[in-house]
Amino acid sequence: MDDTFDFDKPVVDTKDDASLYLDFVRLVESNQLRRFESSVNKFDIIQYELNDGPSKPLLFYAIERNDEVFTKLILDMEVPLDKEYSVMVPSSSSPTGELVQKTLNAYEYARELQHNDLANLIHNRKNLPPFDQRFFRTLQLNDVRRCETFIHRLHNDKRQHDLSTKGLFLAAQLGSIRLLDYFLTREKIDIDIQQQQENGYVTTALLTAITFNQNESAKFLLFRGANPNVKGQYDNALVTALHYESQNDLLSLLLDKNADLTARHPDYKKLNLREYCILTSRVKAKTELDAYIKRLIISGNYQRLKWLVDHGYQYINIKIDAKRSAKQLAKERYYDKIVKLIDHVENIQMKTKIKMNF
Repeated sequence: MDDTFDFDKPVVDTKDDASLYLDFVRLVESNQLRRFESSVNKFDIIQYELNDGPSKPLLFYAIERNDEVFTKLILDMEVPLDKEYSVMVPSSSSPTGELVQKTLNAYEYARELQHNDLANLIHNRKNLPPFDQRFFRTLQLNDVRRCETFIHRLHNDKRQHDLSTKGLFLAAQLGSIRLLDYFLTREKIDIDIQQQQENGYVTTALLTAITFNQNESAKFLLFRGANPNVKGQYDNALVTALHYESQNDLLSLLLDKNADLTARHPDYKKLNLREYCILTSRVKAKTELDAYIKRLIISGNYQRLKWLVDHGYQYINIKIDAKRSAKQLAKERYYDKIVKLIDHVENIQMKTKIKMNF
């Protein structure tokens, strides 16, 4: 009685890879499609075949049975189509049908068995653009349903997760808030997951969005809780935004999300970020840094100001307007701790000037 519902039973996960693969061969040969689909999510058949685990690829078993459904399913999983296997086939030159050995790929094997419909399926798949290119084109459509269909055709949890991770970075590059939300919410990709670039530096989705000047996507990621202090090629997200001359609204949001203002541009390590803005004529950006200090003083945020001073950022006595300084503003609001902090910074600066003149 148990065999009646055998297709609903998953393949046992405790088996070794060779035994698991043999189970999948049996599922193909017995045409148990539903059980195959439910079990293959937990075992990466493609990686196993690429590692030369089996001598005979799974696709060959589907071709031998002339099973179009299984062949389409296995092709959707992006199996390698150039893998060859030696088979014994009747010789066309022998009147007695003597068997000869031939080394064939999947397309040639389907032709040899005269399963022309399957051969055409394989041929059409081989002529498609590379997998990464097809995925990128799908993302460019900005269609969540097509993206989800493309990913879940792989029928393997690990490969789907890896592709979704790649998709998160591509969505940040393309500036698609819709796809960013899909990968973060539906596919549950860590928003701060890091990816190694070709130049050797790591990046995050936030850093990628900033690098490609996708202002709205970067703000969306910040509102979703992305960490602005993960370091990439140009230090944290604030330094990266200054480097790529991002819009001031993004700089403002980065600062309000506690991006480290004491970080330094790797090409100007002796300069703090305000000095870097002055040197590189980023006037609007410098204004935004000062506006952040002003917001801290207005809100009486002594702890954050103290943290900045302790970590080397001393430009806190900024000009509020033509007649007032930050110190005067703090006095007007009776923020005595902030006034004392500004006095402390000014005393240090004075001593430094005297020492340098001496």
